[in-house]
Parts: sequence; C-alpha cells; structure tokens
Amino acid sequence: MKRFEFSLNKLMDYKQQILDREKNDLAHLRIQQQQMMDEKDQLEKTLKRSADEFRELSGKGITVMQITMFKGYHQSLRMQIKELEESIEKMEVKVQKQLGVVVEATKEVSSLEKLEEKQLEDYNFKVAKAEEQFISEYVMNSTYR
Repeated sequence: MKRFEFSLNKLMDYKQQILDREKNDLAHLRIQQQQMMDEKDQLEKTLKRSADEFRELSGKGITVMQITMFKGYHQSLRMQIKELEESIEKMEVKVQKQLGVVVEATKEVSSLEKLEEKQLEDYNFKVAKAEEQFISEYVMNSTYR
C-alpha cells in the first residue's frame, strides 16, 4: 500500500506559515509595548529623583529662577509620561487584536492537525484490513496446496 500523505498538507503548511508570521508580529508588538513601559518607568524615576533634588534644594534655599526651571522640567516629564501611558494603552489594544488573530490562526492549524490525525487513523485502519486480507488469502491458498 502506498505511503500515507495528508491530502491538505500544502494548506496546513501555508496556515502554519501564517501562524508563525502572526506570532512574530505579536512578539514584536509586545517588545514595543515593553520598551514603552520601560521608558515610562525611567521617566518616573527621573521625575522622582528631580523632585527629591528640588525638595533638598528648597530646604537650603533656591532662587525663583531655579524653582521655575524645576517646575517646567517636572511638567515636561509628566507630559511625556502621560503621552507614553496613552501610547501604551493604544499598544495594548493592538496587542489584544493581534492576540485574537493568533488565536484564530492557531484554531485553523489545530483543526487541520486533527483532520490529519483522522486521515492517518483511517489510513492505518485500511492498512490493517489489507494486511488481514492478505494473511487470510495466504492461509486459504496454503490450505489448498
């Protein structure tokens, strides 16, 4: 009997390539999101250090010009943090959307894999039947001799 070959093998390979590409896209989006979160954390640390420095200098006495500079710098950092938070939220939406695409692609590949398993079971059953018939015919032929 001929060797087993899944009838939809090319389609499954294509769907697997799509799944791999979508997973890579998802990983790339998550990396970008993590970079944004890291940048936000760094800005928050910078803001905290600057605020601590401002309090320390305020206790010693600083000029109005220095106060204005600190306040402007702090405001700038807060705006950057807010913009990053908005970007992170937008990226989260993209990540969730891409995750949905990956889940769907995974389902498609999984359904094809299950179909392949079923076809393999059918093939193995037919092979076993053919072998059984061959043995039966062999026994019948040897009894007649």
